Amino acid sequence: MEIVRFDQFLVLLLFMAALGLLWWYAMRNRKELSQKLRRGRRMQLVESLHLGGHARATLLVIDQREFLLVHGKTGTPALHLLGEGAVESEALS
Repeated sequence: MEIVRFDQFLVLLLFMAALGLLWWYAMRNRKELSQKLRRGRRMQLVESLHLGGHARATLLVIDQREFLLVHGKTGTPALHLLGEGAVESEALS
């Protein structure tokens, strides 16, 4: 009783080799590929941190400006501008 035929094994081997080559290429050029994927995007999620309960703090970069978003399941989310010009805090409706 034959479980795997030779041609099936060969196809699997070729597929795994192609997958390995793609992985190697992606790791070798990850910086350039990352920049190409991000190009044209205005917003980037930098970090998200669980504060306890149902609250979460999220650090966003929008048009080269940093914002801190504090939000949870209940209550109004708060958006704070960080860095220079961070005079006011805005509550989201």
